[in-house]
Amino acid sequence: MRSNRNRGPRWNRLYLILLVVAAVLVLGHKLHVSPAEHKIILLGTIVVIYVLVGGWIKSNAAALQDIDAEAYQKQRRDPAVYGTAEFPTNTQAHFKHVTSFYRHETPD
Repeated sequence: MRSNRNRGPRWNRLYLILLVVAAVLVLGHKLHVSPAEHKIILLGTIVVIYVLVGGWIKSNAAALQDIDAEAYQKQRRDPAVYGTAEFPTNTQAHFKHVTSFYRHETPD
């Protein structure tokens, strides 16, 4: 039996959610309803999107975290990219944050 931590995110389920949402939006557009009912359909669709995508994220949280950890470890091992603008060291990131604070800028 495989551990949930060893499998990747179930992207096909996310694609299925997006496909179903697109179908609901197309069907909602083709319905001949009043503008108020159309807004209710759209708001219901938005709520369903948030619930389904939130459930997908919750069920795939471990796999998504593993993806981030693998990317971080790869970046840490590659000295060619560590310390660059895309992957600053902790000291560089802190310096940028502090200087942007004193300049009243929003940090990136």
